[in-house]
Amino acid sequence: MSVKDNFIQHLRTQFPGIPEETMTSTISDQLICPHRITLPKAVLETLKSEISALYALRSWSEKNLGSTFDAMGLPRAKNFSVCTSFDFHLVDGDKPKLIEINTNAAFLALGLTLYDFWKIKPHTGFTAAKLVQMFHEEARVLGLQDLSVAIMDEKPEAQRLFIEFLVYQQYFAQAGVACSIVDSANAADLKPGSLVYNRYTDFYLREPQSALIKSMYVDGKIHLSPSPWEYFLLGDKQRLSDWQKQTEMPIPASLLKIYDLAEANREQIWAERKKLFFKPKASFGSKQAYNGTSISKRVFEEAFLQGFVAQEYAPPAEVDVLQDGVNLRLKYDLRCYTYKDELQLVIARLYQGQTTNLKTTGGGFAIVDFI
Repeated sequence: MSVKDNFIQHLRTQFPGIPEETMTSTISDQLICPHRITLPKAVLETLKSEISALYALRSWSEKNLGSTFDAMGLPRAKNFSVCTSFDFHLVDGDKPKLIEINTNAAFLALGLTLYDFWKIKPHTGFTAAKLVQMFHEEARVLGLQDLSVAIMDEKPEAQRLFIEFLVYQQYFAQAGVACSIVDSANAADLKPGSLVYNRYTDFYLREPQSALIKSMYVDGKIHLSPSPWEYFLLGDKQRLSDWQKQTEMPIPASLLKIYDLAEANREQIWAERKKLFFKPKASFGSKQAYNGTSISKRVFEEAFLQGFVAQEYAPPAEVDVLQDGVNLRLKYDLRCYTYKDELQLVIARLYQGQTTNLKTTGGGFAIVDFI
C-alpha cells in the first residue's frame, strides 16, 4: 500500500468516527511525505531560542503600536493564539532564518498523528492532551466557565485540509469537549460564548462578508483564536519591518532584512531584486509570492502599488531522497508550532519549485527527528 493508504488506515484506527471515504477523498496523494528530516538536537535548541527571542518582540508591538491597531475599531483581545507557527529555512545546515509567523497555521493536529504514524514521539513532549489543554488555557484567560469550540473557515468542507478539522473534532470529543465546524458565511450559527478556532483568513475582518463575524466579535458574543489583535502583534508582515527598525530590544539572529515597498527606494529594490523574495503583507502561505530572480518588471511595479514587502532571500535547505527508485533533491522548510513562546511540534514541508505546494512527488508534510 502507499504511504497515503497506510496513513488512512492509521487514522481509521485512531479516529473511527471519521468515515473512511471522507479520509480517502480529503487526503491528497502528496499530503504525507514518505520521508523524514533528521537534524542534530542542537538545531532544536536553536529553534527554541530564536522563537523566544522573536516572541519577545510581541511586547514591543503591544507597547508601541497599540494605537495603530485601535484605529481599526477592534478590541484588544485578552487571549493569545492557538496553532501559531514560526516558519524557518535552515541556512548553512543549522542557522534558522524566519520566513514568516503564521497565527493560524494548519497541520498541528495532523502533525501529531503523523508522529504517531511513524512511531516517533515528538522531541518536545507534545501530546493530544496538551493540544486540548491549549484551548482550555485560552478559555481560562478569557474567563469562560466551560470550553465549547467552533472551528470556523470559509466553506470548510472545500478546504484542502478539511480532514484536519475532523481530526480536531475527534480529539475534542475524546476529551469531552463539544466542537462544531462552522462556515464563516453562517456565523449566525455560532453559539454565544464560543471559543472560535479561527482558520478564516480575513485577519482584520475587513471584507463585507465578515460584517456579522466582526459585529459578534466586537460585542463580545464570540471569542476568536487567533484574534485580529494577535495577528497584528505577530502575524502581520509589517511587524517584521517594524522589528528591524526598532532599537529598544535585541534583533534576533533569525530575523531577515525586510523592506516595506510603500517606503522603499524603487530603483534600489529593483537592483537588488535577485537577493529578495516578494510577498503581500496580508497574504498567508505562498499566495502571490515571487522569487526576485524571476519577477517580471510588470509584477515588480505592481508590487509597489499593492502592499507588498521584499524580504531578504534565505534559500531553503535541501535533502536527497530515493523515491520510487529515482534520486530526488527536495527543498524543505521547518514549521515550528507554538503556544505563546513554547515550542510544541516541528514539521517539515518538502517540495520542489518556488514555494511549498503539496504537489511534489515524494514531498508533503514530514516529521523531524532530532538526534
